Amino acid sequence: MTETYRRPTARIHIESRECGPEVLERLTGATYFPERLLGPAIVTTVCRAGGHLLYVTAPSVIDGEEQVDYYLGLLLGGARTADRESLRRMRELVTVLPLDDATTRWLSTKVLDPVSPRAAAVRSDLHEFAELHRSAGADVRLSYFEPSKPLEELARALNLPGTQPLSAHIPLGTKHTGRQIFAAAGIPVPSGSGVCHDPGALASAVAGLAATGVRELVLKLDSTAFGGGLGNALLTLEDGIDAPGGESVEERVARALPGAVLMDPKLTWHEYVTLMKDDGVIAEEMVTQVPLLSPSFQGRLTERGTVEAVSTHDQVLAGDGQTYHGCTFPAAADYRRQLIDHGLRVGEVLRERGVGSGDYGVDFLATRSGDGWRLLGCEINLRATATKHPFTMAVGLLGVEPTPDGRLEVDGVEYVYEASDVIMERRYQGLRPAQLIEAVTGSPIGYDPVRKTGVVLHLMSPVTEFGKFGALCIARDRAQAASLMRELRDLIDLLTPQS
Repeated sequence: MTETYRRPTARIHIESRECGPEVLERLTGATYFPERLLGPAIVTTVCRAGGHLLYVTAPSVIDGEEQVDYYLGLLLGGARTADRESLRRMRELVTVLPLDDATTRWLSTKVLDPVSPRAAAVRSDLHEFAELHRSAGADVRLSYFEPSKPLEELARALNLPGTQPLSAHIPLGTKHTGRQIFAAAGIPVPSGSGVCHDPGALASAVAGLAATGVRELVLKLDSTAFGGGLGNALLTLEDGIDAPGGESVEERVARALPGAVLMDPKLTWHEYVTLMKDDGVIAEEMVTQVPLLSPSFQGRLTERGTVEAVSTHDQVLAGDGQTYHGCTFPAAADYRRQLIDHGLRVGEVLRERGVGSGDYGVDFLATRSGDGWRLLGCEINLRATATKHPFTMAVGLLGVEPTPDGRLEVDGVEYVYEASDVIMERRYQGLRPAQLIEAVTGSPIGYDPVRKTGVVLHLMSPVTEFGKFGALCIARDRAQAASLMRELRDLIDLLTPQS
């Protein structure tokens, strides 16, 4: 039989985080965000598909050659022990194209800068890469993290399809519209308000919720620009706020509002009110049941008009319960099928509302209900999410796709993982990615392609300036994954003097 022809692959990655630059300034190490999918792109496009990769970053990847060799060597048993010729051939398929620009502007804006000679040179390289591989019959695409008009402009200029929904659909990812989509999908949500554009309207809305017994609330900027919960504020009302007295409930709430705890510590209440005028704020009951989990669903709308489940995770949040730090895969079996069902239903509503193709994510709250679990809709992201890079890396390393019930299984053996984007200590500042790589690959916890378990590093450049990096720990059960994460921290601690 004749082997089925497989079209060659070529990918351009511009993994720009397109939220407000002022927000990026507040996220530790966020200028290095475009680097987050470098490892997964190398493993999936180059190591697995034998394709060509052009990856754009700004600022430059620290210890870039060492990082590329590390990712190329993951399926070869490590860059130090891999066959030199195999590594050399694969290295020729990877181009990391840096702009030496460490500002908090979007990467897409840096690439499209009309006055920067370096940006002009990068654009020329992008056109050359796209035309070269398109003329060779390759499937060439522009991969990016979230939709934006600049990236769509670039995709049109390169005559390439993009990988995310159109930016015209971004409003579907706002908090209030998300609640409407959940309702259309038949998914319950916490009690909440409409959009309020001034403190008076917000006080009235909160007073209405207080009349139903709500005392703990989350105030959410109705904007897609604030990722990671940074647009939220936590408000606790006194038990007697609706008691009879000289003041109205609205007046009491109005006095309480400036005391809300802002998740972005660099924002003041005055600044929050200014943002409220433009973006609006919704008030939502804070679910405080114990246990309370934060599962998430990742889906994809395809060019064929279908909705596909990609992955499920349980999110690991900071102590404030609002900010994403990492995740475990897959989501708990107790509610995973329900999670997949709810996520697909949201995707169908998005498709009905005109979203053509691309990634989307749905966050939920999981609470106990009798002998089972109840899922409440929390947030919809019309883009890729922070769980994409560990999942893409795990799938690339294991060489499998998820089962219908959302597991990763190789030859009858199930694999799980724990991932973190926030392994951070002040004493790690000054370390270099090459040191992290040497420590992990020279230890028993480094990823082993034979056992298909171990630690994989990512987002390493921020460690030098900020003492921050990320890691994926693939294992055969959750306890082993958690143990690998602890051992990694212990290993890196040995590289630094104890304070």
